[in-house]
Amino acid sequence: TATTTTTTTTTTTTTTTTTTTTTTTTTTTAIGCSGNCLETREVTLSTSAWVSIAFTTPFAAVPVVVVTPTETGTTDPASIRLKDITTTGFSAIVAKPPNKAVGNSAMTVTFLAAAPGVRQLGGLWMEAGTISTQKLAYSTKCLGSGLPAISWEKISFAHQFPAPPAFLSSIQTVNNENGLPSNSQPWLTVSLNSVKVNEAWVALDRAETTRYGQVNQDEVVGYIAIQGGSATLQSTTGAVTMATAVSNRIVRGWKQGSFDVPLGTDLSVGSPLAVASQCTHYGGDGGWARLRGVSSSSVKVAIDEDTTCDTERSHTKEIVSVCAFSGPCVL
Repeated sequence: TATTTTTTTTTTTTTTTTTTTTTTTTTTTAIGCSGNCLETREVTLSTSAWVSIAFTTPFAAVPVVVVTPTETGTTDPASIRLKDITTTGFSAIVAKPPNKAVGNSAMTVTFLAAAPGVRQLGGLWMEAGTISTQKLAYSTKCLGSGLPAISWEKISFAHQFPAPPAFLSSIQTVNNENGLPSNSQPWLTVSLNSVKVNEAWVALDRAETTRYGQVNQDEVVGYIAIQGGSATLQSTTGAVTMATAVSNRIVRGWKQGSFDVPLGTDLSVGSPLAVASQCTHYGGDGGWARLRGVSSSSVKVAIDEDTTCDTERSHTKEIVSVCAFSGPCVL
């Protein structure tokens, strides 16, 4: 049990406007899990080989792992694929879509691992879980054959949040993958259609790559949903500040630059650790969130796209969830 100062942010979004109100309270809460319940830190991955990552402390149950690609190492379209997630660690690789030179580049990223279940972190509600699905989203450009209709898988939260939470997600498996460590085929990222206080709708996004590879088996989508706001957490290494936020519909494509998502607080460090996920699906070409920089008070993001079918990487405005930490954290 720890006494923490918590700032919670409630955001209500309509088609045209977003209204934000902030309330600061001091609460005393218990983490609410036995053993390791969360870890975040920076690691370096490769485009040419799987890298094994060991957790600092083993989890009691297999955690959910979320990793967001950055712009370090390569500016080509790239995402992160995960496999072999256990209580002691996982493997990850920087994946590139079909028709892109793989090369041998290093990318520095942050991973966030959370034990499954519902708990409070410094007064902010967090829920981590997984869902298995074959449901697909994809672009109508350069269509492959035999595709099912676009559809979405419903995730029902065990906890009802006071406002739509920051929703962070990564695919946890490579059940259909037959390309890595060369080009990833079939190319898959998590697509999110909507997030509400008690549910979210997800699919496997094939973007403009449906001529390459097939999806014949379920993949496991992992998600970490966190109440918006900030809190000071007592890590095994000392106090760490965590901040989560959901952007307005402002984040556009890689070609169009980088877009600031305010954290609503100052983490008082030069380079916080951050993860992000796209949490709407307005763009018809598909896409995924990619980090382009982090400051003490905001996260810079863009929506990346593959260049398998065409070379453009512009994208309409999307909403993105972010979570940042003032430093490595083990709870």
